[in-house]
Amino acid sequence: MPTDIYTLVAARHGRFFINRNDTYIGRSLQHYGEWSEPEIALFEQIVRPGDHVVEAGANIGSHTVWLSKRVGEQGMVQAYEPARHTFQLLCANLVANGCLNVAALQQAISAEAGILDFPLLDPRQSWNFGGASMKKEWTQQKERVVATTLDAQSLERLDFIKADVEGFELELLAGAHRTIERQRPVVYIEINTAEIRDQAVAFFEPLGYTCWYYVTPMFSPDNWLGNADDIFNDYSFDMLCVPADRFGVTGMSRAGVNDNVISYAPTLIKWATPTWEQARVLRTA
Repeated sequence: MPTDIYTLVAARHGRFFINRNDTYIGRSLQHYGEWSEPEIALFEQIVRPGDHVVEAGANIGSHTVWLSKRVGEQGMVQAYEPARHTFQLLCANLVANGCLNVAALQQAISAEAGILDFPLLDPRQSWNFGGASMKKEWTQQKERVVATTLDAQSLERLDFIKADVEGFELELLAGAHRTIERQRPVVYIEINTAEIRDQAVAFFEPLGYTCWYYVTPMFSPDNWLGNADDIFNDYSFDMLCVPADRFGVTGMSRAGVNDNVISYAPTLIKWATPTWEQARVLRTA
């Protein structure tokens, strides 16, 4: 068996074991010492010490470690990652950074409990491991993973949900309706298609939420390692959903069903939103 697949890197928020063959998160941590730092800049305005957080699609823990430190000993993070080898790195990184307040589970969050066939990516090959999805035909090799719902967890407290589940966002919301209605957490989800955007907005607005676009570059000029090369030339498209009676938002474009703020063309996504630096989230209650 090869022994040079994994390496340990120092980064802005801790030490991380990465797969050298990971073309996105692992590569970013190697080149920049961070991954998607503009998202953390937004989370800093929302997540407080003592909060309870669910992270669906935790990957190797590049944000999980920060969330763990942010909520502190009185807080809690439940981190879900269905991909086997990615989950192994997640657990290693939680240990490496002393994250005692994180419960890590190799499970998928879905609309109903059951067993799913999830892509099993060979860690010896080059992949975007964070992009593994049941919505795409990544590889013929699969493994069976447990699927659960957030409603099935009967959470007594939930303040924040971060979901990066590669096209499974609507299934996650369907299985979390009672929890979101009862606990009213802030929700941050990826929106890579107009269908996900439209149905997510239609899900949240009747619950008294407002939804806001957050478009961020994968490259930050002020990255931790000071690397000036943009190796990605790419963006992340996400949506922040907040209870309107508890949060005010400025410097962001509001998302609506069938709006034209973001245009999802087959080969190109176009958008007209404020830059991520302008985003402000204020707690009003």
